[in-house]
Amino acid sequence: MIKDDQGLRDRLALLSESEKIDLIIELMARIEQLSARMTEFEARIGMNSSNSSKPPSSDGYAKPNPKSLRKSSGRTPGGQKGHPGTTLCQIAEPDEIVLHEPERCVCGCGLDDAAVEQVESRQVFDLPEKLVWVTEHRIASKTCPHCGRTVRAVAPLQASGPVQYGPRIRAMVVYLRDVQMLPFQRLTDFCDDVLGVGICTRSVETAQKQVHETLAPFEQTIRAQLQNAAALHTDETGLRVNGKLHWFHSLSTESLTLYQAHPRRGGEAIEANGIIPVYQGVLVHDCWSPYFHYGGAHALCGAHLLRELAGICENEGHRWAQELSCLLEMISQTSAASDASSLTPELAEWFEQTYNEILARGTYELAPPRKTPGKRGRAKKPKSANLHERLVRHRDAVLRCLRNPFVPFTNNQAERDIRMVKLRQKISGGERTFMGAQIFARIRSYVSTSRKQGKNLFQNIVDAVNGNPWIPLPLLSPT
Repeated sequence: MIKDDQGLRDRLALLSESEKIDLIIELMARIEQLSARMTEFEARIGMNSSNSSKPPSSDGYAKPNPKSLRKSSGRTPGGQKGHPGTTLCQIAEPDEIVLHEPERCVCGCGLDDAAVEQVESRQVFDLPEKLVWVTEHRIASKTCPHCGRTVRAVAPLQASGPVQYGPRIRAMVVYLRDVQMLPFQRLTDFCDDVLGVGICTRSVETAQKQVHETLAPFEQTIRAQLQNAAALHTDETGLRVNGKLHWFHSLSTESLTLYQAHPRRGGEAIEANGIIPVYQGVLVHDCWSPYFHYGGAHALCGAHLLRELAGICENEGHRWAQELSCLLEMISQTSAASDASSLTPELAEWFEQTYNEILARGTYELAPPRKTPGKRGRAKKPKSANLHERLVRHRDAVLRCLRNPFVPFTNNQAERDIRMVKLRQKISGGERTFMGAQIFARIRSYVSTSRKQGKNLFQNIVDAVNGNPWIPLPLLSPT
């Protein structure tokens, strides 16, 4: 320390009073800069998926304490009173009936000639011992007795060669690969162990390509219907393709999903997709800046804003961030309880006015931009100032759900739809080719849309293998 360093004390003694004052001012400014940098580093270290836009995968092994934005409902865990339970029930027409008759009475008398008076039915649901059914199609030839020509019967479409897999097996490998996300090795192991069929990786890829080509009309229909949606959710996430970072873009509603694989994330990918540039409804997203160049109106995800506000409260302690968090939670609960009906104009106006007042008061809490010594350019703003500026600039997009009943408070629809892409990368590490990524995108669009509309997913895949994919009909009400 200075008091123990005789050399520094001697140097200070040689300074004049004015020089000492200048040195003290310089040191105080330096301390203030270092304190600001320390605060910034601590805030950066404290960022995780619960208080910022960072994904949960970035939390590492030392997961933070879970801080859900949900509030306790006060209900006990498990099924609630009045909730209809589900259980295994008997069916009216079993595949096999086995009658068990008593052979002898306890007195020793035989019961072979006695009539059956009552039957108790018990059913067992199980898999058959042989899961694969092999059908041999014999193509017969005959000689015409009139002209002497040899006439051969026409082979069915499913028997185009000496031996091949049927449509249900091909649909099953597509289901296991693109719905259950099994890697190739585990998929082929399952077919060998459970089905007794040695299916190679090439056969799986061939089935995927066939389904991809068959689903072209499905994708065209989805594109047309998404353009007419009242609110369109969009999101993007990274996926490794041949060792390089590519991007998966999703466009979705409550009943439709469309995925797109592209090497880029921003405007080039949006233009290539072709839907957002002509869309005139409300585009719901996470404030990714290229989206603001398109669409008739915009709505920002409230869940992302709440996480960012939580980080500001934890790391910088601003009161306006806490007040705005409470207000946004009230908006979330109120808009969810409105059940797709607009809020009253008086209530919506109160929310908007309170929102403006909180941000106006928050202006006085923000620290001024600080210039980093030795660096050129504009002074750097703290995260709280950047978030505050974004909330002011995009006020209408944040509060869009107040006056439009078709716009939700969050972009959770897109978050749920894009989650399967990250699961694919986590299991398989990505795609080996860009064509493989495109095949996965189209098949997952078919899978997600089928599930949303309550269709039999496996049967839909079988229909696609047979060249007759399911095509969703336009909804009568706005999506």
